[in-house]
Amino acid sequence: MANIASKVAIVGAVFVAVLYQFVFKTLLFDVLGYGRTVTSIKDYPHLQCEQVTELGLEGCEDMWLHEKTGFLYMACSDTRSRLEWLPAIDHLNASGRGTTDRIAVLDTRGEGRLASRIQWLSTENFSGVNGDGTLNLHGLDVRADKHTDMLRILLVNHRPPIDPVTGELLDATKVGANSTIEEFQSKAGSSTMRHIRTYFNDVIQTPNRVAWVNDHAFVFTNDHNAKVGTLRGLEMFTGGGNVGYCDRNRCNIAYSSGFNFANGLVRGRDGLIYVPSTVGRDIQVFSLSQDHLLQKVHTIKGILPTDNLAVDGKGDIYAASFPKGYIWTQGTKDPFGVHPPSAVLKINRAGKGYTGKSRKVAAEASLDGDFVVEKVFEDDGSVLPGATVAVHDSQTGRFFLGGVMAPYIAICETK
Repeated sequence: MANIASKVAIVGAVFVAVLYQFVFKTLLFDVLGYGRTVTSIKDYPHLQCEQVTELGLEGCEDMWLHEKTGFLYMACSDTRSRLEWLPAIDHLNASGRGTTDRIAVLDTRGEGRLASRIQWLSTENFSGVNGDGTLNLHGLDVRADKHTDMLRILLVNHRPPIDPVTGELLDATKVGANSTIEEFQSKAGSSTMRHIRTYFNDVIQTPNRVAWVNDHAFVFTNDHNAKVGTLRGLEMFTGGGNVGYCDRNRCNIAYSSGFNFANGLVRGRDGLIYVPSTVGRDIQVFSLSQDHLLQKVHTIKGILPTDNLAVDGKGDIYAASFPKGYIWTQGTKDPFGVHPPSAVLKINRAGKGYTGKSRKVAAEASLDGDFVVEKVFEDDGSVLPGATVAVHDSQTGRFFLGGVMAPYIAICETK
């Protein structure tokens, strides 16, 4: 009996050791960042960063820069309402959701005070929730027409669940959000955006980020497999999330394995789709087939857990990353008292950036060993927000950073 007990104890010890080595060790140190040293932005003398606190630019989860004009489009909310309603991180008090979420547009290359260069887009032909015209914003993408100033805007909209008969709010902790993807049309410099259509489909479950693939189709991430429930809570360990595809006629799951909080995907200048997983460091790279499915062509070994990706005018990809994920998690509960560290990574092809339009076959053949990932700068939380997006203007060298829970944005000038 004692011999059996000792064997069981040995097997148990081995199991725990293996579990620690391959699951908890990775989670604690690589993902959550325990033990990781983070420097201050002051250690980067070529950068001058400032917080922008006076313009009401709060909870700006995502940004997109119009390369031609320098107009910066931001999906913003208010930080206090994010504490109540942000389905991606299980804030599910629908009665406390924000009713002032809007798209802010900042003229980043203009003259004069920032306050004189910002406008908030009003919506046309959009009913919102029960006719209130409201949005609850998360990720966005904008497609600029090459020949005109027309912009096609896609927004992730986390609508609250509503009883279709009574019109009353349902318990979101039991049924989750009623999320959609909204398409609008605007013009560069305009103060309005006109609603074109709502994408509502069973495939759109937990949408996080969207990316146009052509004028009439897009891909998006679901950051979890389930809206609510016990299994959702286990996804940090088991993995979860997928990538979907939608056009005017259909939506389908394009790829569904190997993700762990699939997050801020982007379409690169090479036509490939780059998908980060926030509970992890790798970025998966895909081509889109004619049957609207993704085919994996590469996995980029990342440095830090990453949220949103953004492509600059040279074709380089910039990533907002979390050096200490456990502090970022604390900040989602106390965004005014906790200041999470942030980092910005740069991803390009062997240091060359984008070198021209490529076909899928050629792109696949050039992938192996062809990517360079480097940390551009980081901050211990003293200046930068807990950034979920970092946008780089290749013409001016400026960086713009926003955070889904942050009460401000930041702008960094390069000297």
